[in-house]
Amino acid sequence: MVYRLRISSFAQYHIDGFVRYLQDYSEPFARDQIVRLERTLYVSIAEAPHIWGHFPFTGAPYRAYLFRVGRRTQYWIVYTVDDGARIVDVLHFWNAMRDPERFEVE
Repeated sequence: MVYRLRISSFAQYHIDGFVRYLQDYSEPFARDQIVRLERTLYVSIAEAPHIWGHFPFTGAPYRAYLFRVGRRTQYWIVYTVDDGARIVDVLHFWNAMRDPERFEVE
């Protein structure tokens, strides 16, 4: 059974920034990355949120999926899972190049 996905305003802000970042690339490449991100969120994570491990910088209860774009650009999709309500809360879309010491849950 698929979990309902809720994306925090903080994560959405960073996803929107990612979409703006893609405007520097070709339209087909940008479109492919947006489709991949949607598939990752609504299929890979929403259908099986427990497959992905705990976020390495915090541990439980935060889980994370490392979304890669090309060879050097990576984003952590950080989320929690409420099994009782069958909800996945996406808390961050966090650029992996950022200092892990500065990670905070919003």
